[in-house]
Amino acid sequence: MALVSRMKQWREAQRQRAGGMVALTTWVPSRSAEYLKGVFARLADPSERGADYRYLASSWIKRRRAVRHFFRGTNFSAEIDLPFLGPDWYQLPAGGRVTGAANTWIELTPGEAAKVSQLCQDAVSKVLSDWLREQDLYGKLRDHSGVALGTDFAQLGYLPREGESVIRPKDDAAFETNEVHIAQEVERAALQSRKHPTDDPTVVYFPGFHGIPSRCHAVHRRVGDRVLFALGHIEYGGTSPTNDIENLTVRMWKQFYPEVPFDRIEWFDAWPEHYSLTNKFQIQRVLFSKGEKGGYAGPVWAGTRDVPADFVEEVRLAITPKAPLSEAAE
Repeated sequence: MALVSRMKQWREAQRQRAGGMVALTTWVPSRSAEYLKGVFARLADPSERGADYRYLASSWIKRRRAVRHFFRGTNFSAEIDLPFLGPDWYQLPAGGRVTGAANTWIELTPGEAAKVSQLCQDAVSKVLSDWLREQDLYGKLRDHSGVALGTDFAQLGYLPREGESVIRPKDDAAFETNEVHIAQEVERAALQSRKHPTDDPTVVYFPGFHGIPSRCHAVHRRVGDRVLFALGHIEYGGTSPTNDIENLTVRMWKQFYPEVPFDRIEWFDAWPEHYSLTNKFQIQRVLFSKGEKGGYAGPVWAGTRDVPADFVEEVRLAITPKAPLSEAAE
């Protein structure tokens, strides 16, 4: 039996090595062994969740003290260190640091660390209290995720009242299923966030840089055997037409006028008044040269000579928002 057991262990080790895994052995305090097994299991998880834990833990090896509190702001952040020093009736954190804009890096004295910690806690508490009241969530109970383990709400005195709910996944499999649903909801919200806030027939969508869903105005008309086609910028629209003009013109050509030779389409790049560097409506003809391997390249912005004035006005009216986009989205 011992030989069979060793063979099983050997095969399992081979399987783990084939998957890019390696065994680590270390000594730990006996009183903390069970607790540390759970910590190590989280850190060693080969999934994306394990990578997240390792990312958070990476800061541990960059500090000679443990960080108890970390407050991250837009321009500045604060760390408050352990241990707490002094007698039971007068304890201060060992120190900490404030870092941020303009290469700021200030190591804090124990007294400064205590003051900064209190200021940050007060600020967070006020902001969260105000938000909870605005959302009518102050003093309420809601848990649909099951992320927090070992939380017995009834034992802690949190008893669901009318309008409250605790619907926690019953096991790890249910938790993972719920995580997938949450990710899908975020994906749907991401796509919805890229939609134009008003119903505008001139708005077209295209994949921008790094796959970001982008949009712009497409204003076009036939004039004899040629086509006038303007691409208008949209604020907060993702990748701008200017930056992806070579790909975008080909996409629009295939979408709207595939039967018309590309060189019979006159292309224009247009900016609404509020989005122009000159604070005035601008429209520029875009000229292309033949590419070395076929197709068209080398865009040149070349003014608007000989362009019908009524088309220029049509473009201006089409790409000028009827209301600021921030208001239209509300």
